[in-house]
Parts: sequence; structure tokens; C-alpha cells
Amino acid sequence: MGYCLEFICLSQKKTPKVSPNASRMLSTIDLKAADHALARLAQAQLYPYELALLNCSTRCENDLKSSPLKWLKPFMCENGLIRVGGRLSNFDLPEDTKHPIVISANHPLAEIIVTYYHKLLLHAGPQLMLSTIRQKYWIIGARNLVRRVYHRCIKCFRQKPVLIQQTTADLPKSRVSPSRPFSVSGIDYCGPVYLKSAVRRHGPVKAYIVIFVCFTTKAVHIELVSDLSTSASLSALRRFVARRGRIRELHSDNGTVFKGASNHPHHVFEMLKSNGTERDRIVAWCGDNEIEWKFSPPRAPHFGGLWEAAVKSAKYQLLREIGHTSISQEDMITLLAQIEMCLNSRPLTPIPGEPTDLEVLTPGHFLVGSNMQAVPEPSLIHTSESHINHWQRTQKIFQRIWARWYPEYLAQLQSRATKGCKRPVPIERGRIVVIKMIIYHLRNGP
Repeated sequence: MGYCLEFICLSQKKTPKVSPNASRMLSTIDLKAADHALARLAQAQLYPYELALLNCSTRCENDLKSSPLKWLKPFMCENGLIRVGGRLSNFDLPEDTKHPIVISANHPLAEIIVTYYHKLLLHAGPQLMLSTIRQKYWIIGARNLVRRVYHRCIKCFRQKPVLIQQTTADLPKSRVSPSRPFSVSGIDYCGPVYLKSAVRRHGPVKAYIVIFVCFTTKAVHIELVSDLSTSASLSALRRFVARRGRIRELHSDNGTVFKGASNHPHHVFEMLKSNGTERDRIVAWCGDNEIEWKFSPPRAPHFGGLWEAAVKSAKYQLLREIGHTSISQEDMITLLAQIEMCLNSRPLTPIPGEPTDLEVLTPGHFLVGSNMQAVPEPSLIHTSESHINHWQRTQKIFQRIWARWYPEYLAQLQSRATKGCKRPVPIERGRIVVIKMIIYHLRNGP
């Protein structure tokens, strides 16, 4: 536009022709005239009625009552531009800042101006762009336009991408099927923790915590291991099975420690495959009772949200008790047992507000039949046997617990999380995406 105005100016003058080899750069005055010319064209296209009224000397304020500019107190300057009247006419500011040029966001010129300032300000955010633009132009509807230009910028998107949130998946069958506690479990490591050495003058010794969590009841079992070796993992697994019973499925992260531990039972199972009646019977029994170890996909920690939450709760209790100090192995085992009791006493359902309501359901109800922190019930030794059958009463208690499992706990899992209620964004071939890489630090343990 500046060169077009320069050409018009030279063509109207009766001066000798300019040499073809002559070059002339546009000055600041030329660029300002080009800005005013573009603004006049934009205003003439979108505000012809307002221009006619402002040019009329006999107009009144009520004439602009239906105009979108009525709140701006517009006036026409000597350059034929509509400017904002405002209330800053007596303030010591430049004329463009006190009375910005009015432009509508619906005109292409407004988007060009916003894009120019976005690049001039080194891809600034919407607030900085809006405050800078209003020092010269008053764009009606500028907020939405500034946000649109900012979000459409490819460089800004690459620097701050928005992750696509997919709909929360359905719960796996192991989470919603009633089963014996810990028959389907997840395992994870946390640590390290520091133990006092048996030798008096030696420094603290590293140890790690293994956490097992039940998929059905969210019950927690905690073991202490000396290192991250496969033998230590197998020893913790044997202690867990000895106390909680045989496991049908065991889920874990895709870690090298767990891979080595899972291969060991498989090698034993393959070794027993040979001829002989007794060995066939052993193989059949192992096949019926073999633990199926399932790994989550690589670089997908969200598959283990159940045991990650248990690790977070256990570490919170542990750090609050001992902090970063070292204690003896016996004290650590005792402390982990108390933390296990606390985690198994957490309510699975909202705490009732009425005193007449039933006791809140906890994971401990599925392990010992009652809250693990509750006061023991009175002895029923002197109660008449004709009134109460102990075996039937025990079975009835457990049946009541499992009857409450669906309406009170499982029904809460029906609704999806708030972030999962949004409509999923399909990722199709040809769509431009940015892959976000997450790097995990092992400073706080695996």
C-alpha cells in the first residue's frame, strides 16, 4: 500500500520521470500513510453508515443508538478515520494511544494486524498482544480474534501442545468380578529406604518396598526387600503367597526386575514337562494353579494407576513418620505393617452421615471380616448354641460384606472421571500431532 500511494503521488506530479535504476525506501511517514489508507478502506466497507453520520454536521448522539460503535463515543479525525473518543483526551499520551483507530474483527485487515503483532512480539500470548494492539488500534471483538490467531500459530502449538484426552476406558473384568482377596493383584516397587546396618560403624543400607494391591477390594500387602534382584523379588512373592494365598493373576509394570521374576516360574513349569505318570500329575496341577503374570505396555504408567495410587499413599505415610532418617530392619518391618493396616482401613465408600447407618466398608472387611482398627466384638462363648450357629453366622457376615460390595463400592466405578466425559478426539492418518516424551528420574526409586 505504501508503494501504491507513492506511485499515485509521483504520477500526479508534473516532474521528470524517475530513472529506472533509482531505488527509494519507504519512510516512516509513508508507512503511516499506508496504515491510515488501509484503515479507511476497512472502515468504508464495514461502517458506511457511521462515516456518513460523522461527516454530517447536523448529526445528534441518538443517531448512533443502533450502531456497534455507540459505546466508544466515536469521532472523525482530520485524516478521515473513525477513532475512539474515550475519556483520556486530557492525558499526556500519544494521539494513537488516547484515540485508537476503530477496526472490526470481521475484516481481514484485523487478522493481518494481529498476526503481525504476534510475530513482532516473538509469539507473545493473548494478553500481551491485546494490550500492545490497543495502543494504536481498537479492534471490536479483539479477544476472540487474538485467541484464534494465537492457537492457530504452528510454532506456539509446538512449544505448548494440548494433549488429546481420550474417553476413560471400561474397567477390566478383574476389577469388577467378585473373587477372593489378592487372587488378582498388582505389584510395584518404591524406595529406596535406608536401614541401619548390623555393623555398628557401617553406614545405612539401602532397601526397597514391594507393594501388592488387590484388584477387587483395593487391599494392600507390603513387603520389605534388600535389593532389586530377581531372587529378592521371588522371595517377596513367596512370602506374599504364603500369607495371602495363591494368586491367579499378577499385574505389574514392564520392568526388568519383574521380567526376570516371571521367567523363573515359567522355566520350572517347562522343566516339569516330561514323561511319567507322577510328573504328568504335577504338571497338570501346576498348569491349573500357575500364576499368570501380565505386564503393562512399555512407557504406559497409566495402566498401573491402581498400584501407583497405593505407592503414593504408602510413601506419604512413611515419609510423615520417619522422613529421610534410617531405622533398623525390625522397626521398618513393624512400621510397614502398621502402614498396611492404615491403608486397609481406608473407606471404599463415602462415610455415612447418620449414626444409624451401617459401618463404612473398608478393604479390611474382606480380609478379616471387620474394620482392622475396630474394637473387637464381645465374646459369644456363653451364648446358647440353639440361638446362633457359629459357622452360619460367619458365612452370613461375609455374604453381607460381598452384598454391599456392588451397591456401595462397585456402583461408584460406573461413572467416568470428569476429564473422561469429553468427546474423544480421533487420531487418524494424516493428522498432524506432536508426540510428548516423558522422562522419568530414578532418584526416588523405581
